[in-house]
Amino acid sequence: MVRNIAAQIVIAISLALIFQSFASGQRIRRVLFPTVEQFDTSLEAQRLVNNARQFIGDDLQREFDLVCSNTGPERAALARQRAGLPPIENYTVEPTKVFDNMWYLGPTSQGAFVIRTNEGLILIDTLNSTEEARDILVPSIEKAGLDPNQIKYIVLSHGHPGQTDHTGGANYLQSTYGAQVAMGKPDWDATLPHQSPDRPLANRDIDILTGSTLTLGNTTLSFALEPGHSPGSLAMFIPVVWHGEPTMVMLLAGAIQTPDREAFDALEYIMNDIAKPRNIRGMLNTHPGIFQDTLTDMETIRNNPNGPNPLLYDQEQAQRYWSMIIECARARVTALEENAG
Repeated sequence: MVRNIAAQIVIAISLALIFQSFASGQRIRRVLFPTVEQFDTSLEAQRLVNNARQFIGDDLQREFDLVCSNTGPERAALARQRAGLPPIENYTVEPTKVFDNMWYLGPTSQGAFVIRTNEGLILIDTLNSTEEARDILVPSIEKAGLDPNQIKYIVLSHGHPGQTDHTGGANYLQSTYGAQVAMGKPDWDATLPHQSPDRPLANRDIDILTGSTLTLGNTTLSFALEPGHSPGSLAMFIPVVWHGEPTMVMLLAGAIQTPDREAFDALEYIMNDIAKPRNIRGMLNTHPGIFQDTLTDMETIRNNPNGPNPLLYDQEQAQRYWSMIIECARARVTALEENAG
């Protein structure tokens, strides 16, 4: 398949979390978030943070602390490293039925979700390699009582050139089970030219853009691009069921990173124009620990599957949370703009 590649993107992750991209052969360095000093000394950023406090109530203090820092939510491993804490043990989590129709599968560091429909399975992310897909993901699917031969679609939440933590198992699963693979169009464009011969990417089946949908049987996922972490990071809007009651959650691959106004505008659209009117009640990521204490929450669900779901907010809580996220993301991008140059 012949494709015109508009840009080549290379991402490097360091302690400073510098986002590096290549455009027309020129390296552009973008910082993903302001420093503590830049954030704390920006009068406008702090005004926005203080404005976000109105949404805390008596039940969102933990969420405020998470999303209203200078970094915003980040991978648990990076947050622990920044705080000087030892890493969390990386082991394969017991497959967890987080909703009636959706399971978490994989290790503590990064995993995947599988959605059951009446016409087969939709898999979100594929771990890091053929070996992990074959030896961790497939046995976990089977342990959950599902059939990997029923995987019809694989949705890759995002991709980075030369890095395969979400995409590495897709080639194996595609060739083994015949699933079609979908990813954000900008990330297909960025990753395919830089794939490693020892970890080839899946064949490009489906390009996702804002407004795209994917339907399998009785389940339709809808999407928006959430650039920032990568150009094609996806926001996915997923119909789930808990104790027989249908509701909606979203999976944000970009972890609400807003290094520039384009990324912020996309996030604001996701929250104001999709999450709020559609009464989205939960926010997920395939890296446990970004948006909540996912490992503890999943243990709670396993120990008390008939109890309330700690991954869900009630509708009023969720509306306040989405507003809080917007204000604090606006604060971070404001602080970055004030220190640009």
